[in-house]
Amino acid sequence: MKTTPITEKDISKAIGREIKSPIRLLSLSALGIDQSAFIKQYSPYFEELAWDKYDPRRLRVEFLVNAFPEEATAILKHFKDYYTGIKTKKVFKQWRKRLSSKQKKAFKAIQPWRRRSVAKFKIKATKTGIRIQRVPVEQFAQAVNDTDVRSWPRVFEEAPAHHVENSAFRRFIIQIFRLVQSCESYIKKASITVHFMSVKATSATPGDNSPEGAHEDGAAYIVSALVINRFNVTGGETQILEQVSKKKKKKELLVKYTLQPGEFAFQADTGEEKIFGNDLWHHVTPFHLTDAQQKEGWRDIIGLDIVIKE
Repeated sequence: MKTTPITEKDISKAIGREIKSPIRLLSLSALGIDQSAFIKQYSPYFEELAWDKYDPRRLRVEFLVNAFPEEATAILKHFKDYYTGIKTKKVFKQWRKRLSSKQKKAFKAIQPWRRRSVAKFKIKATKTGIRIQRVPVEQFAQAVNDTDVRSWPRVFEEAPAHHVENSAFRRFIIQIFRLVQSCESYIKKASITVHFMSVKATSATPGDNSPEGAHEDGAAYIVSALVINRFNVTGGETQILEQVSKKKKKKELLVKYTLQPGEFAFQADTGEEKIFGNDLWHHVTPFHLTDAQQKEGWRDIIGLDIVIKE
């Protein structure tokens, strides 16, 4: 499949069996949004985002575990407190000082590669239209298995007002909510958490939006990515899969597509197998520099987690 729109009906035809759980690969234009104006407005915003401090914390712990595998249990004892920011100073000093000079250099080189911010909204359908209210995001945790680091509480910088409190973004949120209603018409209320993410690739390290691999986000519906910028990168292919055997953790690839600026992937995410019949997961592949002479490449996206309230 080379162009949007793509739906679960298109996928069913392509793979020769029926997929009932909602999938939409669409463009902003398909929502009646001025795509070029939206991209022009949002393109510069991603340079304003704060760096994600959680990614390098995870990788530093992994580095120490690989360096001292016989002491992995002792190292991992501190992982959650370090990752969530409860204890960050001198936690791993006893192991860091025992690293070789080469290892110390590599450990120090583990720095953030992803910028991000969040915003949260309550949305309600009324007799006169759609009502939207922004609410604080105290901490962020995904409704996944408690052994998954994404279930641990994280605090991200809230998106500044000019990123989300404008007519263009309001229209986007409303159209996504209507997309949800087109899947389940009885829905009247939802909570939408918005994630702005900018991921960097270098010649040494590919960009990776999904280091955990294929996963669910723990929301009823998601926009896994609305792509705003792709600068000097190749790859970053969106993949939607179905878990066909929970016991064997077997997943089948349903569709793969490289989203371009102005295109997004919307799908049912968690619990949809009980409603529609298919257990959908998602993934995005790493991306690399198109031109290695340039030091960096970037993929900038907006993601949404949609939780049904009524």
